[in-house]
Amino acid sequence: MNMEILKKYKLFPIIVLMVLAGVLLFFYRFYHDDVKALEDFFASDENFDKAISDFFIIKTDDLERKGGDAFNELHNKAALWLSSFIKNDGELMGQALEVANLSGRELDSLRAYEGAIQSKRADLDGLAKEYGDLTRRRKVAYARFQELGGLND
Repeated sequence: MNMEILKKYKLFPIIVLMVLAGVLLFFYRFYHDDVKALEDFFASDENFDKAISDFFIIKTDDLERKGGDAFNELHNKAALWLSSFIKNDGELMGQALEVANLSGRELDSLRAYEGAIQSKRADLDGLAKEYGDLTRRRKVAYARFQELGGLND
């Protein structure tokens, strides 16, 4: 009688293993996509930081355009959506948006500062201070993002 049951249900363990493997691959894919989104955001922030630093030092239209492009990429990567497989997922998503928001304000501030230099306006000190404050706030927000993402351990 036991042999008849085994013969009748011999495919059952194989089906269970296949379903289990499918479920594990499904969840692994979520985690892998989360890690990829975080890595893309990190790379975009580094590109933005380099582009805006180059623009601040050299002040050419080409570097301003590269700064704008780097900001657009950063802004797009900041709209990441993480599953709950990543620790601090909700805070990470909010922090990424804050970094992108501060980056946009920083770029606008730098453009205003460069425009004031070209037009020889007298409020250069105030604009330089605003730019410096925004840079500092962006870097603090990014450090917080790295901390939440587990890179400062």
